[in-house]
Parts: sequence; C-alpha cells; structure tokens
Amino acid sequence: MKMRISFHSYCAMGNLSLCSYIIFFLMLHVSTLESVNFKVIGPDHPITVSAGEDALLPCHLSPSMNAQEMEVRWFQSKDSELVHLYQDGKDQIELQISKYRDRTELLKDGIVDGRVALHIRNITPSDQGQFICFFRSPSFFGEATLELKVTGLGSTPRISIDSYQSRGIHMVCESAGWYPKPQVQWRDLKGQHLPSLTEKIIQHDNGLFEAQISIIVTETSSQDLSCSVSNSHLNQGKESMVYIADSFFLGACPWNVAVYILLVALGLLIFTASFFFWKQHKAKGKLVADLEKHLAEKEKLQNELQLRRVQIYQASVILDPITAHPDLILSEDQTCVTKGDIAQNVPNNPERFDSSVCVLGSEGFTSGIHYWEMEVGNGGDWWAVGVARESIKRKGWLNFSPVEKIWAVECDWGKYQALDSSVIHLPLNERLGKIGVSLDFKEHHVAFYDIDNMVPIYTFKEVSFSDEKIFPFFCIWRTPGKYIKLCDREKS
Repeated sequence: MKMRISFHSYCAMGNLSLCSYIIFFLMLHVSTLESVNFKVIGPDHPITVSAGEDALLPCHLSPSMNAQEMEVRWFQSKDSELVHLYQDGKDQIELQISKYRDRTELLKDGIVDGRVALHIRNITPSDQGQFICFFRSPSFFGEATLELKVTGLGSTPRISIDSYQSRGIHMVCESAGWYPKPQVQWRDLKGQHLPSLTEKIIQHDNGLFEAQISIIVTETSSQDLSCSVSNSHLNQGKESMVYIADSFFLGACPWNVAVYILLVALGLLIFTASFFFWKQHKAKGKLVADLEKHLAEKEKLQNELQLRRVQIYQASVILDPITAHPDLILSEDQTCVTKGDIAQNVPNNPERFDSSVCVLGSEGFTSGIHYWEMEVGNGGDWWAVGVARESIKRKGWLNFSPVEKIWAVECDWGKYQALDSSVIHLPLNERLGKIGVSLDFKEHHVAFYDIDNMVPIYTFKEVSFSDEKIFPFFCIWRTPGKYIKLCDREKS
C-alpha cells in the first residue's frame, strides 16, 4: 500500500531544519518572480539644440516592457529640481518647477514598449546641462543621464565707421545672439589676425551673448578688413568684409585736403571740356534712354499679363486646423494663422505637425491650375509659404526643400529666398506685402508673385507631383502675434 505524506505532516515528524530551508528557498523564488529588473537607456552622445528651438530628449527601458503604470520622472542633475513628472497614468504638471511650466510635454507614443521622450519648447541657455530620465515600478527603479548642449548662431557682423581717431578711422564691429561666448576678431585680406583696440562681450538676460570689437585703420595699414564671429560648439561662424577707399582718410589726414581740392578742380576742367562732346551725342543718348524705357514698360506689361492669366484660376483656400502645430492659432473663418506665445491644448493626431510650426490648407489638388494669395507683410522675421505633398512628414523637424516634398519661398530675418534643391537668394528691393502662388499640374510649375508690384518672384520648374494630392503650405516662426492671412480676391 502506497503512503502519501503531506508537507505539514512531514514537518511534524521532526524534519524542522529541512523544512525551514525549503520555505526560505520558496520565498526567495517567489520574490524573484515578482521583481523584474530593467535598465534605463539614453543617447550616448550630447543632444545639441539652438537657442529658441525645441529639444527632444529620448530614453527607453531595456528590455522593452509596458511603462504605462510606472512613474517617469525628469529632473536636472545640477539642482535636482523637477522638470516633468508622469505618475498614476497622467502628467503631474502642477508639481514641476515654474521654469518648465507650460514648456514640457512627455511624448508617450511608445510607452507600451518602454519608450518615451521629453519635448522642451523654446530652449534657452539656462537649460544647458545634464537631465536625468528616471523610471520606477513597484519593485524596481533605474535612471539614465542625458546631456543637453545649447548653441546660438548669432547675427551677421555689422561693421560701421564710428569716428576719425589717431590719424585713422575708428571701425566698430557688432554681432548679437550667440551662445556660448563667441570668439571675435579682425583679419586682413590674407586672413592674418589684426590686434583690436577694444573688445567687449556681454551676456544679456536671455543668456545670449553680444560681441563688440573695434580697431583703428590707418592709410598705411590694410584697407581690406573682415570681422569674424565664431561658435566653438558648432565650429561655425559668420563674417563681414569692408573695403575703405582712400578718400575716407582725408578727414584723418588734413594735409591731403589740398591735394583733394586740386583733383576736384582738375575734374571740373575735364568735365567742362567733355560737356561739349556730350552735347553732340545728347540726341543719341535720349534715343537710347527712350528705347530702354520702352523695353522696361514692355517687360512690366508682360509680367502683369502673366499674373492676370493665372489669377483667373482663383481657388478658395482655407486652413486645416487638424494639421496646425500647437503653437499656431487659426481664425474662426480659418483664413488667418497667428503665431501664439504658448502651445494650444489640441489632440496630438497623426496629421498634426509637432515640431515644425506649420499648417496645411484644408483642400488638396491633383490636377489643373490653382491660384491663391496671402498677406505676409505682418508675418514677422521668419515665415515660409508654398505647397507640399500630402505625404509630408508631420512628426519631427522638417528641412524645407523639394527633397522633403515642399516647394516654398521664405523670409529669413528680412532676407527672401527660394527653398529649391539649394537655397536661392531673391534680389527683392522692397519688403513683401502680398504673395500669390500658382500651382500648375500641366506645366509642372509652382510660381510665386509679388502682388503689390505685379512681378514674378520665383518659379519651381519640372516639379514631380507624383500621384499625390498637393496642399497649400504655411509656416510662421519666432515672434508671437505675427500672422499670415489668406486673401479672397473676389471679395476684395
């Protein structure tokens, strides 16, 4: 007959030492099953972001696991102040420090696999440093350290003549908007460093640096000068050049005035002698001037005629709020887009731009000719308008070019340029007030017009539209309150 002895009976028979060992082993095994160890992994290189732009700090768990019920905490290691907290399945915004309030967002698209990213808007130099990404489950925790570097590529150096000093000309070079502290120097035509008279670099309240450097230029020294400002983090810089003519040194060297007067008198004598010869050819010169005027008028008429031809294909364009970046505010009739000063509380749907501050038109086109106009005079220092394919990337940063399925012109700090396969600078003499866009599927053209002066600005030729819909494209950046407004020609 077989006998069955239970665990309790076995222990009751006096085998207490062995029973204690078995119970300890089982408890240790159960504890191990309940605890799942993980590592927090971040980028193995610093993340570099320009001042004023947005930063994206990613980290993830290894091995992959669902982190929806975990606590995810971000803080700066230098002061351990809370930057962002995700707890109990939602963001605890009221607990973060005021410096980051309304500036952060935890991107949780991949949180079921343990992947998150901290989105920080409008980066400033004070954000530079190490950030810690911290995960905690009921039984384990881990963290990773990320380094954020902030850079600023400032303005093109501005060279000015300050005064005459020490028998020479006092030149001043100024540039602002740099981070970290830039290097600035004068150079001659051969690239040799020239000693400066004064050098002053100050840091403003926003953390960005402004540089000012001066030099005395004499008639015997190099009259070809350049002022260069460089950013050590980016290994980039900007440079301006100037050439000082000999006539500028008359004020610095009074004895040259007599020579100058003599040359002027000689010039007047030559001018008098030449006057009679010019008078004989006056009639011929007038004929040439009349011909040039006629050609200019003919070109103006042709430009107006070209614009009138495309204006008959006026399209009714309105903006699509589903695609608008959270920083953009659309008017009630969806014809005006304004750059807001804070992000709007809108759903993060797949169609919405989340990094580049853009919005598309509500209707796309696949054939024919379509034309629309917009006011850009109040768009501020940076905007872009044009067209884009329907499959344009909505998440992450865009490089505005045909490679990214965008055909547009932009205003970059008051300078206008076409964003073709390479940047084309547009020689416009006046500030643009109103722009017209013509989309021609038959000719494979995207053309832009200066409506106020009735002249073409730039045309993208041989555009490959594929079989996708093409949508009106708008982007406005930097200054809150600036806007772009669509025009209804029929109403106006």
